[in-house]
Amino acid sequence: MKKRLFIVLLAATISITGSQASFVLASSDSEPSAEQTSDEKSTFTFRDIQWWGTKTDAEKQLVAEGAEIQTAAFEDNILRMSGIDYANSTGAKDRVEGGGTVVRYSGLKVAGYTPSETEACYIYTLNDDGSINKDKDSAQFYFGWYTFESYDYADGEGVYNDLLQKLQSLYGDGAINSDDDYFTTSTWTDADNNQIRLLLGGKNKDYKYVTLGYIAAGADEKLDEMQAAVDAENIASEAADREKNKKDVSGL
Repeated sequence: MKKRLFIVLLAATISITGSQASFVLASSDSEPSAEQTSDEKSTFTFRDIQWWGTKTDAEKQLVAEGAEIQTAAFEDNILRMSGIDYANSTGAKDRVEGGGTVVRYSGLKVAGYTPSETEACYIYTLNDDGSINKDKDSAQFYFGWYTFESYDYADGEGVYNDLLQKLQSLYGDGAINSDDDYFTTSTWTDADNNQIRLLLGGKNKDYKYVTLGYIAAGADEKLDEMQAAVDAENIASEAADREKNKKDVSGL
Protein backbone atom coordinates (compact mmCIF):
# COMPACT_ATOMS: atom_id res chain seq x y z
CA MET A 1 0.00 0.00 0.00
CA LYS A 2 2.81 2.42 0.95
CA LYS A 3 4.66 1.55 -2.27
CA ARG A 4 1.55 2.22 -4.36
CA LEU A 5 0.97 5.57 -2.61
CA PHE A 6 4.61 6.58 -3.25
CA ILE A 7 4.28 5.85 -6.99
CA VAL A 8 1.08 7.94 -7.23
CA LEU A 9 2.74 10.89 -5.43
CA LEU A 10 5.86 10.63 -7.65
CA ALA A 11 3.75 10.68 -10.81
CA ALA A 12 1.85 13.75 -9.58
CA THR A 13 5.14 15.54 -8.80
CA ILE A 14 6.53 14.84 -12.29
CA SER A 15 3.30 16.11 -13.88
CA ILE A 16 3.41 19.40 -11.92
CA THR A 17 7.13 19.94 -12.58
CA GLY A 18 6.66 19.29 -16.29
CA SER A 19 3.84 21.82 -16.47
CA GLN A 20 5.96 24.46 -14.76
CA ALA A 21 8.88 23.83 -17.14
CA SER A 22 6.61 24.17 -20.17
CA PHE A 23 5.24 27.48 -18.86
CA VAL A 24 8.71 28.95 -18.34
CA LEU A 25 9.81 27.89 -21.84
CA ALA A 26 6.68 29.38 -23.42
CA SER A 27 7.31 32.66 -21.61
CA SER A 28 10.91 32.85 -22.79
CA ASP A 29 9.80 32.21 -26.39
CA SER A 30 7.16 34.92 -26.39
CA GLU A 31 8.93 37.67 -24.46
CA PRO A 32 11.98 39.26 -26.18
CA SER A 33 15.17 39.37 -24.11
CA ALA A 34 17.11 42.58 -23.46
CA GLU A 35 19.48 41.69 -26.33
CA GLN A 36 16.72 41.49 -28.95
CA THR A 37 16.14 44.66 -30.97
CA SER A 38 12.61 44.00 -32.20
CA ASP A 39 9.43 42.06 -31.70
CA GLU A 40 10.25 38.87 -33.62
CA LYS A 41 6.64 38.59 -34.78
CA SER A 42 6.86 41.93 -36.59
CA THR A 43 8.00 42.31 -40.18
CA PHE A 44 9.14 45.83 -41.01
CA THR A 45 7.83 47.46 -44.17
CA PHE A 46 7.71 50.99 -45.50
CA ARG A 47 4.01 51.89 -45.73
CA ASP A 48 3.22 48.19 -46.33
CA ILE A 49 4.98 48.26 -49.71
CA GLN A 50 6.38 44.90 -50.76
CA TRP A 51 10.17 44.77 -50.59
CA TRP A 52 11.79 44.25 -54.02
CA GLY A 53 8.50 44.94 -55.81
CA THR A 54 8.59 47.13 -58.92
CA LYS A 55 8.60 50.92 -58.89
CA THR A 56 5.32 50.85 -60.81
CA ASP A 57 3.58 48.78 -58.14
CA ALA A 58 5.07 50.78 -55.26
CA GLU A 59 3.96 54.09 -56.72
CA LYS A 60 0.45 52.85 -57.38
CA GLN A 61 0.20 52.15 -53.67
CA LEU A 62 1.73 55.50 -52.67
CA VAL A 63 -0.49 57.50 -55.01
CA ALA A 64 -3.53 55.67 -53.67
CA GLU A 65 -2.52 56.98 -50.23
CA GLY A 66 -2.43 60.55 -51.53
CA ALA A 67 1.22 60.88 -52.57
CA GLU A 68 2.26 63.29 -55.30
CA ILE A 69 5.37 62.32 -57.27
CA GLN A 70 8.19 64.89 -57.26
CA THR A 71 11.75 65.01 -58.60
CA ALA A 72 14.45 64.02 -56.13
CA ALA A 73 17.55 66.17 -55.70
CA PHE A 74 19.90 63.24 -56.43
CA GLU A 75 17.79 61.16 -58.79
CA ASP A 76 20.47 58.59 -59.72
CA ASN A 77 22.26 58.22 -56.37
CA ILE A 78 20.57 55.24 -54.75
CA LEU A 79 21.51 55.02 -51.11
CA ARG A 80 22.44 52.70 -48.31
CA MET A 81 20.93 53.28 -44.87
CA SER A 82 23.99 55.38 -43.93
CA GLY A 83 23.11 57.80 -46.73
CA ILE A 84 20.48 59.50 -44.57
CA ASP A 85 22.86 60.15 -41.67
CA TYR A 86 23.79 63.56 -43.06
CA ALA A 87 20.92 65.55 -44.57
CA ASN A 88 21.41 66.24 -48.31
CA SER A 89 25.03 65.03 -48.24
CA THR A 90 26.29 61.56 -49.14
CA GLY A 91 29.75 60.09 -49.63
CA ALA A 92 30.70 57.46 -52.20
CA LYS A 93 30.47 54.70 -49.60
CA ASP A 94 26.86 55.67 -48.89
CA ARG A 95 25.50 55.43 -52.44
CA VAL A 96 25.69 53.71 -55.82
CA GLU A 97 25.63 56.37 -58.50
CA GLY A 98 23.76 55.27 -61.61
CA GLY A 99 22.51 52.03 -60.06
CA GLY A 100 18.85 52.97 -59.90
CA THR A 101 16.61 55.92 -59.23
CA VAL A 102 15.40 57.96 -56.26
CA VAL A 103 11.94 59.53 -56.18
CA ARG A 104 10.62 62.18 -53.79
CA TYR A 105 6.97 62.27 -52.73
CA SER A 106 4.79 64.87 -51.06
CA GLY A 107 1.36 64.65 -49.45
CA LEU A 108 2.12 61.74 -47.10
CA LYS A 109 1.91 61.62 -43.31
CA VAL A 110 3.59 59.41 -40.72
CA ALA A 111 2.81 59.14 -37.01
CA GLY A 112 0.79 62.36 -37.10
CA TYR A 113 3.50 64.38 -38.88
CA THR A 114 3.89 65.68 -42.42
CA PRO A 115 7.55 65.00 -43.31
CA SER A 116 9.59 67.67 -45.06
CA GLU A 117 10.47 64.99 -47.61
CA THR A 118 9.48 61.40 -48.27
CA GLU A 119 11.83 59.53 -50.59
CA ALA A 120 12.24 56.03 -51.95
CA CYS A 121 15.11 54.23 -53.67
CA TYR A 122 14.60 51.76 -56.50
CA ILE A 123 17.52 49.61 -57.66
CA TYR A 124 17.85 48.52 -61.28
CA THR A 125 17.78 44.81 -62.05
CA LEU A 126 20.63 42.92 -63.71
CA ASN A 127 20.27 41.00 -66.95
CA ASP A 128 21.47 37.40 -67.27
CA ASP A 129 24.74 38.61 -68.80
CA GLY A 130 25.40 40.94 -65.84
CA SER A 131 24.51 44.12 -67.70
CA ILE A 132 22.18 46.67 -66.13
CA ASN A 133 18.51 46.86 -67.07
CA LYS A 134 17.87 50.61 -66.75
CA ASP A 135 14.11 50.48 -67.13
CA LYS A 136 12.98 52.64 -64.21
CA ASP A 137 9.47 51.20 -64.00
CA SER A 138 10.79 47.70 -63.30
CA ALA A 139 13.45 48.89 -60.82
CA GLN A 140 12.93 47.31 -57.40
CA PHE A 141 11.92 49.09 -54.20
CA TYR A 142 14.27 48.44 -51.27
CA PHE A 143 14.54 51.66 -49.22
CA GLY A 144 12.20 54.42 -48.08
CA TRP A 145 12.69 57.24 -45.60
CA TYR A 146 11.22 60.42 -44.16
CA THR A 147 13.11 63.63 -43.38
CA PHE A 148 11.99 66.27 -40.87
CA GLU A 149 14.01 69.42 -41.57
CA SER A 150 14.71 72.23 -39.10
CA TYR A 151 12.93 74.77 -41.32
CA ASP A 152 9.70 72.78 -40.84
CA TYR A 153 10.20 71.55 -37.28
CA ALA A 154 11.98 73.96 -34.95
CA ASP A 155 11.93 71.38 -32.15
CA GLY A 156 13.70 68.56 -33.98
CA GLU A 157 14.69 66.90 -30.74
CA GLY A 158 11.04 66.85 -29.65
CA VAL A 159 10.06 65.16 -32.92
CA TYR A 160 12.83 62.60 -32.46
CA ASN A 161 11.80 61.80 -28.89
CA ASP A 162 8.13 61.45 -29.85
CA LEU A 163 8.91 59.10 -32.75
CA LEU A 164 11.36 57.18 -30.54
CA GLN A 165 8.68 56.60 -27.91
CA LYS A 166 6.19 55.42 -30.52
CA LEU A 167 8.68 53.02 -32.11
CA GLN A 168 9.77 51.68 -28.73
CA SER A 169 6.15 50.98 -27.84
CA LEU A 170 5.92 48.82 -30.96
CA TYR A 171 9.34 47.18 -31.20
CA GLY A 172 11.17 47.60 -27.89
CA ASP A 173 14.22 49.72 -27.10
CA GLY A 174 16.26 49.02 -30.24
CA ALA A 175 20.02 49.54 -30.50
CA ILE A 176 20.94 53.12 -29.55
CA ASN A 177 24.18 54.74 -30.73
CA SER A 178 24.89 58.18 -29.26
CA ASP A 179 28.70 58.09 -29.51
CA ASP A 180 28.90 60.32 -32.59
CA ASP A 181 29.22 64.05 -31.91
CA TYR A 182 26.83 64.91 -34.74
CA PHE A 183 23.98 62.42 -34.56
CA THR A 184 22.23 59.82 -32.43
CA THR A 185 20.57 56.75 -33.97
CA SER A 186 18.17 54.10 -32.76
CA THR A 187 17.97 50.97 -34.92
CA TRP A 188 15.51 48.08 -34.89
CA THR A 189 15.99 44.80 -36.78
CA ASP A 190 13.24 42.26 -37.39
CA ALA A 191 13.58 38.48 -37.65
CA ASP A 192 14.17 38.75 -41.42
CA ASN A 193 16.88 41.44 -40.99
CA ASN A 194 14.81 44.30 -42.38
CA GLN A 195 15.76 47.47 -40.50
CA ILE A 196 14.29 50.71 -39.18
CA ARG A 197 16.59 53.57 -38.22
CA LEU A 198 15.55 56.76 -36.44
CA LEU A 199 18.17 59.52 -36.43
CA LEU A 200 18.59 62.87 -34.72
CA GLY A 201 21.11 64.90 -36.72
CA GLY A 202 22.91 68.13 -35.83
CA LYS A 203 22.49 67.37 -32.16
CA ASN A 204 25.35 69.71 -31.22
CA LYS A 205 23.85 72.62 -33.20
CA ASP A 206 20.89 74.96 -32.83
CA TYR A 207 19.15 73.40 -35.83
CA LYS A 208 18.38 69.70 -35.67
CA TYR A 209 16.88 67.37 -38.26
CA VAL A 210 15.33 63.91 -38.02
CA THR A 211 15.31 61.02 -40.48
CA LEU A 212 13.33 57.80 -40.25
CA GLY A 213 14.42 55.07 -42.67
CA TYR A 214 13.16 51.59 -43.55
CA ILE A 215 15.43 49.28 -45.55
CA ALA A 216 15.06 45.73 -46.86
CA ALA A 217 17.19 42.81 -45.73
CA GLY A 218 19.99 42.06 -48.19
CA ALA A 219 20.07 45.62 -49.56
CA ASP A 220 23.81 46.09 -49.01
CA GLU A 221 24.63 42.87 -50.88
CA LYS A 222 22.48 43.91 -53.86
CA LEU A 223 24.01 47.38 -53.83
CA ASP A 224 27.49 45.80 -53.86
CA GLU A 225 26.47 43.74 -56.92
CA MET A 226 25.10 46.84 -58.60
CA GLN A 227 28.26 48.82 -57.83
CA ALA A 228 30.32 46.07 -59.48
CA ALA A 229 28.04 46.21 -62.55
CA VAL A 230 28.28 50.01 -62.72
CA ASP A 231 32.08 49.84 -62.45
CA ALA A 232 32.23 47.24 -65.23
CA GLU A 233 30.00 49.40 -67.42
CA ASN A 234 32.19 52.46 -66.82
CA ILE A 235 35.36 50.50 -67.66
CA ALA A 236 33.80 49.21 -70.89
CA SER A 237 32.68 52.71 -71.83
CA GLU A 238 36.16 54.13 -71.22
CA ALA A 239 37.70 51.36 -73.34
CA ALA A 240 35.28 52.14 -76.18
CA ASP A 241 36.17 55.83 -75.96
CA ARG A 242 39.88 55.00 -76.16
CA GLU A 243 39.33 52.91 -79.28
CA LYS A 244 37.33 55.73 -80.83
CA ASN A 245 40.11 58.21 -80.01
CA LYS A 246 42.68 55.92 -81.65
CA LYS A 247 40.62 55.87 -84.85
CA ASP A 248 40.17 59.63 -84.77
CA VAL A 249 43.92 60.18 -84.34
CA SER A 250 44.81 57.74 -87.13
CA GLY A 251 42.50 59.61 -89.48
CA LEU A 252 44.42 62.88 -89.10
